[in-house]
Amino acid sequence: MAGVLHFTGFIKGVTYKTYLGANLNRISLDVFDVNKERSYGLIKSPTTEIAYSKWVSPKRTRSYPFARIYNTYNSSKVITIIPVIKDERKDGDIDKIQYSTISWMNLLNIYIVLAYYETAKKSTKKGQVNKDKLSNQKFANDFVKFQINEILAYRQSALHWNKNLFEERFTQTFEKALDYYDFIFHKTGVIIHSREGLDKYLHKIREEFKEFKNISLKGSQSASKREALTSH
Repeated sequence: MAGVLHFTGFIKGVTYKTYLGANLNRISLDVFDVNKERSYGLIKSPTTEIAYSKWVSPKRTRSYPFARIYNTYNSSKVITIIPVIKDERKDGDIDKIQYSTISWMNLLNIYIVLAYYETAKKSTKKGQVNKDKLSNQKFANDFVKFQINEILAYRQSALHWNKNLFEERFTQTFEKALDYYDFIFHKTGVIIHSREGLDKYLHKIREEFKEFKNISLKGSQSASKREALTSH
């Protein structure tokens, strides 16, 4: 088995130039709907504008969101919209936002907008009808826009915003996400992961927020070990 190397350190003085930035479509904040717009673009307010990208899963390797984030690098202020959790079915994937994701966004000076799914449908795709899988999951748009408005008026760095966001709102947002998954389960009949286990995860974080970092890092280390055993 290949060994797993762990590096620790401090990165400072980050500078970069973008060469492959995309032309961003502009959309007014008044009519912005995170579920309908492109995966990246520019949001216009009466006084300024802000670049955005959105993730379809909190897992960084699920849909490769960094490519979308890169398209927004030329803008002076950048946000990225990330779901706190995504559950597809009991025997399928369940992804939760990780501490390392927050660290990366801090390093890149990108403001995080926390999101949760409030609706979904049972998948009718061929080969999935009998698997009880969720599809067409949609974000709570009003909650996303509320945070965007806050960030537009925010004058400190993304590091400060992200730190306060996760220390003050993360557990409430995560709990709201679980409540909506309960609603989705009752509406669709698709069995999802046990609420009990996720409540215990949330309880640990609520008792001591530093535990969020420890749990996330342990999960990342386990994933690295599994990756080391995988043949590509």
